[in-house]
Amino acid sequence: MSKIAEKSKNVNLQIAFPFLGLAAVLLFFQIATGGRLFTSQNLKAVLNDGLYIIIGAAGYAFMFAMGLLDFSIGANMAVSCAVACLAAKINPWLSIPAAILTGMFLAGILGTIHVKGNVNAFITTLAGQFIFKGLVLIVLNNSVQQAPLVMLKWFTLPLKISLLLVTVIVGYLVFEYSVYGKTCKLIGSCEEAARQTGIQVGKYKMCGFLVMGAIAGLLGFISLIRTGTASSQTGSSLMMNVLNAALLGGLPLSGGPTTKFRGVIVGSLTMSFLTSGMTIMGYNVNTQQLVKGAIFLIAISISFDRKNMKVIK
Repeated sequence: MSKIAEKSKNVNLQIAFPFLGLAAVLLFFQIATGGRLFTSQNLKAVLNDGLYIIIGAAGYAFMFAMGLLDFSIGANMAVSCAVACLAAKINPWLSIPAAILTGMFLAGILGTIHVKGNVNAFITTLAGQFIFKGLVLIVLNNSVQQAPLVMLKWFTLPLKISLLLVTVIVGYLVFEYSVYGKTCKLIGSCEEAARQTGIQVGKYKMCGFLVMGAIAGLLGFISLIRTGTASSQTGSSLMMNVLNAALLGGLPLSGGPTTKFRGVIVGSLTMSFLTSGMTIMGYNVNTQQLVKGAIFLIAISISFDRKNMKVIK
């Protein structure tokens, strides 16, 4: 009975931790900023930043469920934005498929290396990050490219809200109720057992990479219509923000059935308000990265399953 009670206590703590973290961030910065955290102007900034984090974390949830990490999403986003910018100079509407297809193509290459070449996902995507960072400089000719100014009018409030709602609703339904979402969690729980039951693990992993690539491409397009430019710095903070959001939301690195989509929403809100609060308090980008790095270490120490050391597949 004591073991059951202890296990139940640990589960309740894992469920409560993300919500307690969000409440602590909101309370601290509301007091520290003198009540400026929930002003209309700041909530718009939270929406703009949260748009990237929530959409990115929604795609990352499927990778997390399978016990996979993708360190290339920020660099993939930068390349996708660069290609979209060049396509927009021909026709602005070409930028949308150009960005998404570029993201999927790049992620597909990494997925193929991982699945067919049996190369660790951590190593594959980390190498992909460096390659894509060099590729974006080539695509942009080592400069900052400007998109047609008319595209800035596309970044409207209805578009942002629509993207968020579609991402959250579709992501939740697919992750929690579809065969694909359930199978991803099964693979994360025990890949070999999933393979022995007849599941084509490689195809599911490949699909996860392609979904992540499509999202990186979409975020590249969103960045283009928000800033009107494409540069090598595009998406530089995406990976850290999304990974922190997933961990703060309680998503386990080892994947499996304990991965819940609600963690995507809670963790993304925590990261969005954390970034906004530090900005209001005047912290520069370097200081913010330092704080986020410390939070990453704390979150990973809490969520890391020490009984299963092989968490990155």
